[in-house]
Amino acid sequence: MKTKKCSEEFISCLGSNYNQPIANLVAGLLAVPLPDFPDEPPRNNEVDYAISLVVLLVLDFEAWISRARYLFNERVLTKNDMSVISWLKSLNQPKMLPIIERLSEIYFLRDAIVHNHIWTYKQIWIEGRVRYSGFNIDSKWQTTDNKFKNIVNGTLPLSSFPRSKKLNLIVIPSFVGRREVVAVFKTVKDTLKILEELGYIEIVHEISHVRFDGKLSFPFWRLIGVIQRSFLVKPQATS
Repeated sequence: MKTKKCSEEFISCLGSNYNQPIANLVAGLLAVPLPDFPDEPPRNNEVDYAISLVVLLVLDFEAWISRARYLFNERVLTKNDMSVISWLKSLNQPKMLPIIERLSEIYFLRDAIVHNHIWTYKQIWIEGRVRYSGFNIDSKWQTTDNKFKNIVNGTLPLSSFPRSKKLNLIVIPSFVGRREVVAVFKTVKDTLKILEELGYIEIVHEISHVRFDGKLSFPFWRLIGVIQRSFLVKPQATS
């Protein structure tokens, strides 16, 4: 008796493999108390979770982008198209333009973390509260002046925390907190949603679940709202 041989082809793509580790980090992030005052930077252990989340979220995003580039690229890539931002621009999709601006800031922050961009600043105490000023970056080899000017508000040295122009991200690795995590999380979700609508990827957002907050099946993208609610203060009702 002859047996029929069957085979299948697969494409390696981590993508959702990052989801559960991200959820675990979110749980750790939320366990850290907020600073005593709204204008204070995040506590050190919040930074630990936040920078890890930013990096993992970008890795998650890049996994889906790699798959899309493999499946849907219709021409030979040039060296100028190797970066994610360059490839997205090469699609010539007007709907992508606003999200590409946001992604450029996300990647600047990711690079600041991964490459440990060196910032210097002054710290002084006034009436029991710490104040920061004189922020400057070592741009000799870690970034370019043009990239910095395109992404960050103001000119060096800065009198207050360096923030990105569109998303208001603090771009000093040691001051990154849950607000930056939410901005990155939302940008990743919005970009993947647009790419899905344009037909470049297939992700069913509604059925992506993780173990979180005692639940065995928690919608992954709802983590954004959970983090956001942890720092948004509701206005008090007036009598």
